[in-house]
Amino acid sequence: MKKSNINQDLPSLEIEQEILKKKLINHESMAQKRQWKNINLIFETPTDHTFKIVFGWFKSPYGPMLLSSTEKGICGLAFADEYGEKKTISKMFEYWPNANFQQNDDALVSQSRSILEHKDPLNIHMIGSPFQINVWKTLLKIPTGSVTSYSDIAYQLKRPKAVRAIASAIGRNPICWLIPCHRVIRKTGSLGGYRWGLNIKNNILKTEF
Repeated sequence: MKKSNINQDLPSLEIEQEILKKKLINHESMAQKRQWKNINLIFETPTDHTFKIVFGWFKSPYGPMLLSSTEKGICGLAFADEYGEKKTISKMFEYWPNANFQQNDDALVSQSRSILEHKDPLNIHMIGSPFQINVWKTLLKIPTGSVTSYSDIAYQLKRPKAVRAIASAIGRNPICWLIPCHRVIRKTGSLGGYRWGLNIKNNILKTEF
């Protein structure tokens, strides 16, 4: 496996709980149309099919960015500043147990530019249960510059008693940033969890506010 030479110190930008609480919107205020209109979602339920996945490392405003893609579209996006590259790769690849992986940074340059510059349509290829897919689709309704709570995601899905299951599905989102799981916090104003580290979540939200 080729090693990345990307090293970037990411400053901690702490957000006060009161600021986050002011940015909270409830399920009734969430937009009816997803924010990222240039995203084409391709969903599948778990399958034994063997996929060929290409991955690469790129610089981003939030530290080293791991990008991976099938022939159908982007299937993984993560930031490695908090956990390091080795652990980040391991956490991303677990989503695709039946896959052949190959590192080829050059093959993903165009997709990485589209992500970082918010240009050009992006195909996103995700595998999950129908429940997980519905949760991930709902995340796209959270406007930039706002946050919502886990319980309001549950109300949006008309599953008010499924908060824990919804939090688990959010934590399993393999496409960070583009599928904005970072915009889900606790009603108290605390950040809650984040698969790629709370420092990353802090920094993404800070730049969006």
